[in-house]
Amino acid sequence: MTERDYKAAAVEQWTNDPIAANLAEGEPGTRSYFESLLAARADYGPWMAEVLGYAPGGSDVAGVRVLDVGCGQAIDLAGYAKAGADATGVDLTPRHVDLARRNLESLGLEAEAVLGDAERLPFDDASFDRVSSNGVLHHTPDMAGALREIRRVLRPGGEARIIVYNKRSLHYWINQVLYRGIMRAGLLRERSMAGVLSSGVEFSRSEARPLVRVYTQRQVARMLEDAGFADVTTEVRHFKPGDAFLYATLAKRISRLRDPKLCDRIGRRAGWYVVGRGVRPAT
Repeated sequence: MTERDYKAAAVEQWTNDPIAANLAEGEPGTRSYFESLLAARADYGPWMAEVLGYAPGGSDVAGVRVLDVGCGQAIDLAGYAKAGADATGVDLTPRHVDLARRNLESLGLEAEAVLGDAERLPFDDASFDRVSSNGVLHHTPDMAGALREIRRVLRPGGEARIIVYNKRSLHYWINQVLYRGIMRAGLLRERSMAGVLSSGVEFSRSEARPLVRVYTQRQVARMLEDAGFADVTTEVRHFKPGDAFLYATLAKRISRLRDPKLCDRIGRRAGWYVVGRGVRPAT
């Protein structure tokens, strides 16, 4: 597929199935729907608000100009707005932008959602103090280009925080490679792990098949450095029993394996997400 095809597939995917909509209840764009969506995110990834800097009691974004690249239905955008940030979101999918605006309005939150491409951000140089992107850049054909764009729109001294899928996670090797790729013959049908990931990582009721890539911590760090970021750090987060079917089978019998603290420790070594941070140098 060409870059254009991948982006068309992404728009088709999240037009038909807006991100995390399968976890929410109610009519999209209503207060009850958005509240259930926010609750589902908090249950799925309680660490995300802390890592992105808008957790209650630990926020560092009050008065800060924040851009959320790939804002989806405005889950993180709402978190930034609640924390007092001057928040803007951008997304490639028109339906996401529409739902983001309606969701924010339903809770009376002030933030802006605009249509745009992560690889060609529609903002001036040095427009933001912080740029975040949660679970998005592994879907864009030119992640390196998107990181350069993120650096461009950051002010000198501004920070980027990105979250992408981890190639060295238990989820990737057990659920994706072993279960879907080998046991379910996905590799035989698709001829590559890229095809296996594209066909099943994201919840989908269509045949859109968005691009899905996985990255190691070293790859994320190198890409941030190559894009011109300094003070680069990475960490790994997120593990739940269902992320590895063999673990889930044992966890049904051994309650200790369901302990959130244990799962968090596992997630910090073999979790499904790599978190990368970098600063645009002042000079």
